[in-house]
Amino acid sequence: MRESKLNFVDLAGSEKQKQTDVSGSKLKEASSINKSLTTLSLVISKLAEKAKGAHVPYRESVLTKVLKDSIGGNSMTTFIGMVSAQKAWLSETLSTLLFLERLKSVKNVVEVNEKIEGKEEELVKKITSQQ
Repeated sequence: MRESKLNFVDLAGSEKQKQTDVSGSKLKEASSINKSLTTLSLVISKLAEKAKGAHVPYRESVLTKVLKDSIGGNSMTTFIGMVSAQKAWLSETLSTLLFLERLKSVKNVVEVNEKIEGKEEELVKKITSQQ
């Protein structure tokens, strides 16, 4: 059986709090989102370094725990960045483009994920017939 995984994640929320004029619970939520995005950025940087045995901090954020297989595992991954043409959002647009640039340097080795199910004899037959 072949298996796939599909994640749709909206990474919006990195806007500067001063620009969006948020306060109270919305500010707390925005801070939490920004912390997750910072951790994601750190994970991407560590993966891009390609240092074998280097610690990649997936467990520091729920977001990076969920995306672990997609960003550092055996998968093909596509990120889409949304940017604005408005001058007021130039720094956010630049930040998004720089993030996407870092993502380009992460290279996964993709292989077909296949689970073999059945009795032991059937497994042996299936494995030997593939060779």
